[in-house]
Formats: sequence, C-alpha cells, structure tokens
Amino acid sequence: MQKAVKVFIPLLLAIGLGIFSFYNYIDGYVVDSSHLKMKFGEVPAGTEFADILVKEDWHRYPDGAVNVSFAPTLELDENCELAKYNEDGYASMILRTGLALLEDHEMSPEVSDKHSCLGMMSGDGDIFDHIHHIKVAYCDKDGNILGITDEAEVKSAMFGRPEYTIKADGSKVELDTHIKLTFFWGVVLPGVLGAILLVTAIDIAVKDRKKSKASDSEE
Repeated sequence: MQKAVKVFIPLLLAIGLGIFSFYNYIDGYVVDSSHLKMKFGEVPAGTEFADILVKEDWHRYPDGAVNVSFAPTLELDENCELAKYNEDGYASMILRTGLALLEDHEMSPEVSDKHSCLGMMSGDGDIFDHIHHIKVAYCDKDGNILGITDEAEVKSAMFGRPEYTIKADGSKVELDTHIKLTFFWGVVLPGVLGAILLVTAIDIAVKDRKKSKASDSEE
C-alpha cells in the first residue's frame, strides 16, 4: 500500500499540473490590456457618462494639457468642469492623461445594464502601472460633475497580468482585479514541474518493481 501511495501522489500531481498548464496554454494567459470596462449601479440623475479620476504624478504631463478628442462621442471643451478638476492630486483620466479613449457608454435611466468602455492607450503594459488610487466622476453631457465616488486602491499584480473591471454604485467603487498568469508562470513552469513529477513517479515505480523481483528471486 505504501509503495502505491509513493507512486500515486506524484503521478496525481503531475496530471493536475499538466491539465493546469494545458488550460493556461489555451486561454489562461491571454489578457485584454486594450480595454477597461466599467459597470454601474445607482448613478446621479442626469448622468451622461463617467470618467475615472486618477491620483497621479502630474509632473509627468504637460501643465494644463487637456485633450477633449479623447471623448469623441461627447461635445466637451477644455473649460468644462471635468477638464478643470484637480483636487487632492485627482484629475480626469480621459481628458488629462491621454491614457484612455471613451469608446462606448450607456448610462440612460431606463437601462439596467449601465456600462462604459475605455480604450486604453498604454499598449500591452499594465493600465495602472503608475496609478494606485482612483475615484469615479459622474458627469452630464456638458462635462459638469454630478457626483464623485469614494476612493479605491489599485492593488499591484504579482506573478501575472491583471484584467480590471471598475464597479461603481452611488458613492461606492471597487476595482475587480482578475490576475492572469504569464506564459512562464501559467504554462512553462507547471508543465516542467509536472514532467519532473511524472518522471519521479515512473522512477519510483520501476525501482519498486525491481526490488519486488529481487525479493521474489531470493525466496
């Protein structure tokens, strides 16, 4: 019985790691870094769209740089309240950083699935590589701020790449971070460990078989 357990445990682990590696190879390490989804519950009356207020090192950007073309579906100007907003280090991600393009938004009161989608201009990098705190600003069609949520902290991702979804409901906001392992951590490493365990299980089984034959011959 003990001999069977010594073989069964590494064999079972090898199979599990193999399945894990294969699953990640199919889908597990594919991350959509080009979009940031936002989902909403309760929003202030008159809300047309929502923007992310980010607490940034604004010295990294030209002073007063505002780009209303990053909200092409809206008619905003650089004098709107959202463009001018800069309190406690927070300012508009869409209009002030050049990191996000407002691609889609639906905030109508009669719509239950209120949502927004930002196209990220940061390429394949982590969207929040330099940003660690956010708020959400609810705005009307002219860029006037109707309400601002509480602060949410952006947690850094370890051993993988994050996929974010921002969920705002009234004054509450949370950042849902789903970590997807990189190719090395999700496919290569578990595959190599699984192969090692498989070889170990086979080696133990062969040695035990040889010992059993030796014992039988001595008898």
